[in-house]
Amino acid sequence: MQWNEVTRLDVQGSRLVIKDAMTMLATDVSEPEWPSVTCAPGEYVLEIYVPEPFNAHRVRIRRTDSSPELGDNIGSVSVDHAFVAFVDYEAFLSAVRADEDAYEEWTAMELDDELAINFSGEIPFEDQKLVYVKSVGGDGVFPVIELVDGGVTVGMECVLVD
Repeated sequence: MQWNEVTRLDVQGSRLVIKDAMTMLATDVSEPEWPSVTCAPGEYVLEIYVPEPFNAHRVRIRRTDSSPELGDNIGSVSVDHAFVAFVDYEAFLSAVRADEDAYEEWTAMELDDELAINFSGEIPFEDQKLVYVKSVGGDGVFPVIELVDGGVTVGMECVLVD
């Protein structure tokens, strides 16, 4: 499988989350409602497997210095807006809590505009990034698998097309 790098994410916290890109984070909870993995801070790379143009079959985020293998299935992500996204959960949630009104406006304006014109990429909110890719068929429920390297969790992968 040939993976293509989309962007990189500097993870400051200890948890990565995959979610529907347009669904806003709930600020009154400490645990994410979407699949997540606990991992070490550091630089992570967002990669897509694209066997045909603009048709990502898989997306993953992994520590840049890792050679991951598939681990356990950790759940599924429901997509109702055609894009899956990854965030550094604690850091992104902290930025959202600092200005919830700005987050709501950002989601409705900048994020919505970004997703309308791009297939994959990144977009900042305050000093944090949301990294994303368009799901093949648009909406759906997609399995998420933990990525491990030497028994250590180093990211996660989402299967958009079997």
